[in-house]
Amino acid sequence: MRIGIDVSALVKEATGIGQWIIQVTNRLLSIDQKNDYFLFTYDHLRVDLKLNSRTQIVSYGGPKNRQLNFLLTLPGLLRKYNIDVFVGTRHYLPPFNHKIKYLAIVHDLIPLYMPELFTKEHKLRFKIFTDICKHQADAVIAVSNATKKDVVKYMNIPPKKVHVIYEGANSDFTTERNESSITQTMEKYHIDSDYILCLSTVEPRKNMLRTIQAFEQCAQRPGWNYKLVIVGKSGWNNGEIYDYVQTHDVRRHVIFTGYVTDEEVRDIYANASLFVYASLCEGFGIPILEAMQSGIPVITSNLSSMPEVAGDACELIDPYDTDEIRDAMIRVLSSEERRQAMRQRGIRQAAQFSWDQCAREVLQVIQQM
Repeated sequence: MRIGIDVSALVKEATGIGQWIIQVTNRLLSIDQKNDYFLFTYDHLRVDLKLNSRTQIVSYGGPKNRQLNFLLTLPGLLRKYNIDVFVGTRHYLPPFNHKIKYLAIVHDLIPLYMPELFTKEHKLRFKIFTDICKHQADAVIAVSNATKKDVVKYMNIPPKKVHVIYEGANSDFTTERNESSITQTMEKYHIDSDYILCLSTVEPRKNMLRTIQAFEQCAQRPGWNYKLVIVGKSGWNNGEIYDYVQTHDVRRHVIFTGYVTDEEVRDIYANASLFVYASLCEGFGIPILEAMQSGIPVITSNLSSMPEVAGDACELIDPYDTDEIRDAMIRVLSSEERRQAMRQRGIRQAAQFSWDQCAREVLQVIQQM
């Protein structure tokens, strides 16, 4: 079998979808000794995948007109290389499959049901490719049961065509601590006290403003000595978030690191007292897993996919209720016994998810097509 994979997300910094591509593609190339793989991209990859003699990288055009080339040039290349199954890793599929089987990976459909959180350009592009996917996909992989429900509801795809395959977290996230590296990272980002950690792109969907406001109420309590460390690159429509911090006394307690390296993320997780992930919606929620693997107590939302990932290991909150976020922070940080129990439950819960299992299940779906 000749399998094509869209790896074009790796021409930029590897965030959520990019991590899925890296982790699953590398494992497929390792465990599958029978099939040939063709990795399609429009530009040079920022990540060195673990290629072998059965793997070939194929370009469908440069950065200019990349979306048009995806729609018009890629179908011809799939025929030229006699691809049997093409994996759309962002559920973006080219039209005109001509007997090629299409497998779509759906990470989330949030722009369809929370359009106010996205730019007009993003919404238009997302709708076009989602409409193509509705008609072209022979099978769909959803990264959670919550996402599967959205696929059935918003894409009108029969449930029997949708396979739920959970994601994993990088195995580098563990309870082990590199004290020297942690010290260097703390100094680099001027983190000089205990802290609550948030890790996500700074944009409205991640609910950062309510998290900051909940923390602000905590910081007004006598004896409160925690800071709020927000790790992640700047997204869109986040002016209100930064303006709020700058115009309120809470600015003395909030640190924005921006984008940090993988090694620094591990250090920042390892040294955190608490991880808060009060997102409004997620397709899966890998940072929850990363924190649990790192042995950090987690507060997360009771919406969409997050309870699936959290199990009974995390404190679940209504992300729209600032007081509830505040109370959960106080409740967890006020009890070492509670934190220790959450750490142990988190480690056990995270062990149920792995990229190895994810890749094996993806390969099984491909082989059944």
